[in-house]
Amino acid sequence: MRKRYQTLLALLCAAAFLVGSNRFAVSAEAAGTDEVSKTASVVLTCTEVPLYIDDIDIGSGIVIDDVAYIPLLAFTECMLRDKCSVEWEQDSETARISSELLDITLTIGEGYMTANERCIYLEDGAYNINGTIVVPLRKLAWVFSLEPVWDGTTRAIYIDSSGSEIIASGAEFYDAADLDWLSRVIYSEAGNQPLAGMIGVGNVVLNRVADESGAFGDTVYDVIFQEGQFDVVSSGAIYLEPTERAVSAAKLCLEGCNTVGESKWFVNPAFCQTGWLSNQTLAYIIGDHNFYA
Repeated sequence: MRKRYQTLLALLCAAAFLVGSNRFAVSAEAAGTDEVSKTASVVLTCTEVPLYIDDIDIGSGIVIDDVAYIPLLAFTECMLRDKCSVEWEQDSETARISSELLDITLTIGEGYMTANERCIYLEDGAYNINGTIVVPLRKLAWVFSLEPVWDGTTRAIYIDSSGSEIIASGAEFYDAADLDWLSRVIYSEAGNQPLAGMIGVGNVVLNRVADESGAFGDTVYDVIFQEGQFDVVSSGAIYLEPTERAVSAAKLCLEGCNTVGESKWFVNPAFCQTGWLSNQTLAYIIGDHNFYA
């Protein structure tokens, strides 16, 4: 069993060595925003925390701003018990990990990662520490259906891997029609907006679907094509092919990611009067859009 964790332990120790005095420079991603450069150098405070899998001490995780992080490749190799192939694109800071059972892609600064075509929101960011990509432990553990547990007494993190199972693929999880139409409305309404704003548009559609009054329609398609609700339908823009980023935003919405709460309306005040929303509450402003609940 101990041999299973040798690769992970080695890289965790290397990451711990990089921590040094608990302050280090990294390439930073601002959680929930797209404006901050991927290569902006910042100094963060971090600490080391013991990490156990199946009660075996495998070294230290890294805690940055109260979030536990783990090296992406090392943890993936550990859980798959297999050698993964790795690709790294320096210009875009994109890592791709491929194996027989799992494919992961992560770009520093994008705000999400993909695992077998599923999208996982990284609201706390991902970091490139001297060439080692670290991601929030809880997010990566979720890919394997694992739940890290914090023990306040020992001040350590524990993971029981006995129930490990890779999450269902995107093809299995997403309804194809819902994903298609949600991607299209996000692209046509907010294709030039920050990721959080794109997600917000998708949230509005799904909030309408979930509305118990049935006033907006019961499906993604019905909501989008309800008469007089979305200008992109009458203009024909809804039929434009969505970008990969718009598809990812739609997937994040279908995963439960929400940036605008219970909002059911949005407008761009630069092009649309808001008087008709006087009875609604302005809940969020993201990019060019105001969201109302």
